[in-house]
Amino acid sequence: MKLEYRDGLIYASIEIKYRNKSTKIDKIVVDTGVAETMISPDIVENIGIFAEKDDRIISYYGVGESIHNAFEKTVDLIKFNDYQTNNISIDFGVIDPKGEINGLIGLDLLIKMGAIINLKTMEIKFD
Repeated sequence: MKLEYRDGLIYASIEIKYRNKSTKIDKIVVDTGVAETMISPDIVENIGIFAEKDDRIISYYGVGESIHNAFEKTVDLIKFNDYQTNNISIDFGVIDPKGEINGLIGLDLLIKMGAIINLKTMEIKFD
């Protein structure tokens, strides 16, 4: 899968499926400096992902050490082109209030999927 390098960040697109509904999400940053994957809740409302009373709530520090909250859900699948992983817990929280970044793919998902990132060719493959 080709990656896009722009404004100092590496971008990809993913597909996410939840309760038999799916959506493609663009403007996802591949970020090896982030421990956990996080997706903007605004971008997945159309497939029924929103905070519910039984969801686990987490707190995290953002830019400038401001504290934010997110909720965790187990999604049916996350797909990068032809590679996918099923039944994975993902955090959903505000990443970029301007909407220029819809999510961060962190080390949790990159390791689970066996990602191999080639920065010379700007490609990501999965083992």
